[in-house]
Amino acid sequence: MNIHEEILKWANNYVPKFNELSATYKTPYYTQSPIDVINEAIDILIIGINPKGNIGIGGKTLTAEQYIKGNPSWPDRFSQDGKIDKKWKFIHGARFFLGFDHFIHLDSIDNDQKTVWTNLSPFESKNGSNDLKKELMGIGLKSTLDLIKILQPRRIILLGIKAFSQIEKTIDYNDGIIEYSPVYSNIKSLVGRIYNIPTVCLPHPSGQWEVSNKFIPMFVHLHDMAEITNERDTVRPLKDVVEIMRTEMKAWQARVMI
Repeated sequence: MNIHEEILKWANNYVPKFNELSATYKTPYYTQSPIDVINEAIDILIIGINPKGNIGIGGKTLTAEQYIKGNPSWPDRFSQDGKIDKKWKFIHGARFFLGFDHFIHLDSIDNDQKTVWTNLSPFESKNGSNDLKKELMGIGLKSTLDLIKILQPRRIILLGIKAFSQIEKTIDYNDGIIEYSPVYSNIKSLVGRIYNIPTVCLPHPSGQWEVSNKFIPMFVHLHDMAEITNERDTVRPLKDVVEIMRTEMKAWQARVMI
């Protein structure tokens, strides 16, 4: 079974459950970027909390095929001049966190076959996990974990500083599924592993900056550099990644003069 077939099988398993819960809680749901175009392991999986919207405005019924086509508005995120539309604040901020300007980059971050944008839960709410029903978050988390196993991304970006702990609370047991650690004692951003895949957990783009608006892109890039092993299919122990990042920051503080 190839990845495309696995994605469709995954959707056929979860979409009927989404439809049922959508009707029960009268809450719409959708995923962001299309995943019906994926034919091989991806580069980056970017995971937000859940779509911005309203609970209780009415249910939604989708087929598996419709769901994996993603958000119908997804192709409209760029204006005619090739810039990300400012109305897409979440995408706008997240792209900056990853070191990209406002223009479209179809060879990397904006290539839907290489980068997938999704959420911990596909169900809408006004205030993220704060006002999302527990059952709607729970089924979303389980589906996202299963999707990670299928997509096998090189890196995972979690947007929402509680994401690691939310995932941890959902799984029945943690047999190497997830591990995470702070890097700097006064910084909330975390690094870790989900199914042994290098993962970084950052504040949501709509939240406050940590240190400055340049710090998070630096943190993301330093994490990526610390994960390099130059050995195929080899991942460093998490404690080594944390130590590399800490040692580098200490070197900057000691050796860089203004």
